[in-house]
Amino acid sequence: MDPHFITTAEWAMTGQLLRFFWGLLLFIISFAGNLLLALSFIPSLVGTGHLPKSALSIRPVLFVIAAGSIVMAAYLFYRMVQLHTVFGIIYPTRWWY
Repeated sequence: MDPHFITTAEWAMTGQLLRFFWGLLLFIISFAGNLLLALSFIPSLVGTGHLPKSALSIRPVLFVIAAGSIVMAAYLFYRMVQLHTVFGIIYPTRWWY
């Protein structure tokens, strides 16, 4: 279960993996927040009269931001899957058996 010596290349890959992870988290939160605003809060507040009907015009912008966020999240997840090989370099044997 002893890991191999971690070189600067592995540290760089681990740092990049962590940056992709935090970016993924932020884009998922952005996606969920924009959809929540566009599909739930804005129509509800317009329906109850707390917001004017002109507030509905911001919904398409929120949908575009949500779509961009989910596309970026998918890209970051794809990059994370590519970088998972760093664990095989650090732990050459399967220690989880």
